[in-house]
Amino acid sequence: MIDRFDVLAEGLNHPEGVAWSPVDGHVYAGGEGGEFYRVSLDGEVEELGATGGSMLGIAVDGRGRVYACDDGNGEIARIDPTTRTIETFARGVGDVELDEPNVAAFGPDGSLFVTCSGDDRPEIVRIREGVTQRWCDELVEYPNGMVVLPSGDAMLVVESRAQRIARVPIGPDGTAGPATTFAELPDTDADGLALDAARHVWATLYRPDGLVRFDPDGREVMRVDDHLATTLDAPTNMVFVGEGLRRAVIANVGDRFLSWADLGVAGAPLHYPEVA
Repeated sequence: MIDRFDVLAEGLNHPEGVAWSPVDGHVYAGGEGGEFYRVSLDGEVEELGATGGSMLGIAVDGRGRVYACDDGNGEIARIDPTTRTIETFARGVGDVELDEPNVAAFGPDGSLFVTCSGDDRPEIVRIREGVTQRWCDELVEYPNGMVVLPSGDAMLVVESRAQRIARVPIGPDGTAGPATTFAELPDTDADGLALDAARHVWATLYRPDGLVRFDPDGREVMRVDDHLATTLDAPTNMVFVGEGLRRAVIANVGDRFLSWADLGVAGAPLHYPEVA
């Protein structure tokens, strides 16, 4: 399986977050200097701007605007790729800095959920109509990669230090339900999550470098091991891209490139709400 991966694009500043925009058909990524990158499926890289912070997770809304977890500035930064205008979309509760904002994912109602991985205040926040609320404080062992299920009634979250993937229900009123364990990831430092059309869950392993695929019941069905980091170098986030979402792109924060591959399965569509 590892031999399926090629380099999509090079020269990015240690990319961690990666997202697909069906609005303009490009991949977006961030850099550790706060860069916003736009990447074509031909591998052309364009830097749209930078905040001077440090970008982790990336999300895209239904208008094609790009949201980045700017850990360096403790906020969510947003860029309009058309105008290249960068603005602060949200900060923490009471407008304080977010404590290591890590990964962002939209729900179908326009809520932007953000995992905050800091030791002082590990939590998941919910940003809705310009208001940031503390949403879930159960996952205290480094909440990391996250994806909202297509149904919108739950999310999966990597809890890296607990070496597991947790499932957190999203109630009809938008509140968080009690977290449960979806899958165990012993002896790993897991990072990102992606869903495929077969309802399987893919987890990227920052260490040991590789991928794990789980069936809908949380049973491991495939593992891609690249412990020498010859193809995947500290892989972080993963997203399905292109026509039919037939290819997967992975950010390699240990180096300066994006990998991609046809994994033999299409991705599940993400939520792209219209946000004010």
